[in-house]
This record gives sequence, C-alpha cells and structure tokens, in this order.
Amino acid sequence: MPKRFENKQLDVRGQHFELVPFGGGRRMCPGTSLALMVVHVTLGSMIQCFNWKAGKDGNLNSVDMEEGIDLALPRANRLVCIPVARLHPIPLSA
Repeated sequence: MPKRFENKQLDVRGQHFELVPFGGGRRMCPGTSLALMVVHVTLGSMIQCFNWKAGKDGNLNSVDMEEGIDLALPRANRLVCIPVARLHPIPLSA
C-alpha cells in the first residue's frame, strides 16, 4: 500500500475529495457499486487460486515501492509478479 494511504480512512463516495476514482456529485460513475464488488471478488479469486512470487528474486521484501512523478503517482519501477497456479484450489463448499 502506498505510504500516502497508510493510517487513513478514505471513502471513494465521501465529500472530502481525497480519493476520487469515480468522479463525484451528479456526474459520478453509475457503476461505482458494481466496480467495488467486482474488485473484491476478483482479488479474492486471484489470492485463492494462485501462489504469488516477486518477479526478480522471489523475495517480497525487495519490492521497490518508490513512487514516480505523474498526475496519479504511478510506481517508479514496474512490479513484476509471477502467479503460480495451485494444483488443488481451495474448495468453496465444505
């Protein structure tokens, strides 16, 4: 997580405009609720179905979190992750 978001309670629907990925007011994206649900399901599925390795040396502590310079503060260096499929996915029903 970027340091600018640590120890903060941000709400994409709030009125403080600290984080505005879906716009605001009358012109706010109508798909905001769907997008937030899809992100949770997709991330959960990726965590459940894959083991992850850092691209360069496999050590997650060596991941460079330096921020670049742009309007959206991108990463200075790309994050390379290698998904390794699990042979036996976690069953959804027990």
